[in-house]
Amino acid sequence: MDKPSSRYDVTIRVAKQDCHQPDPAAFAVIASQAASSRSARVVSIHTAQEIIWLVSVAALNRPSAVAVALAVVADALKAEGRVRSPSR
Repeated sequence: MDKPSSRYDVTIRVAKQDCHQPDPAAFAVIASQAASSRSARVVSIHTAQEIIWLVSVAALNRPSAVAVALAVVADALKAEGRVRSPSR
């Protein structure tokens, strides 16, 4: 019998680089696009020192959910590096 997937919330913290401060509004759009491509939802909180991510994803188990959450964050950070924000 197949085990149904459950929804997991995964929190990931990423330190900001001093020379690189992404525009929070533009970054939210990029993060949402990265999450939707993996059937996840994301909320990002920007502080002075870090970006805190809450990624919500349906998965069979917690390790699978963490893998998807890390992929969402990586996709968003890569995409943000390719897109210049208006604040730069």
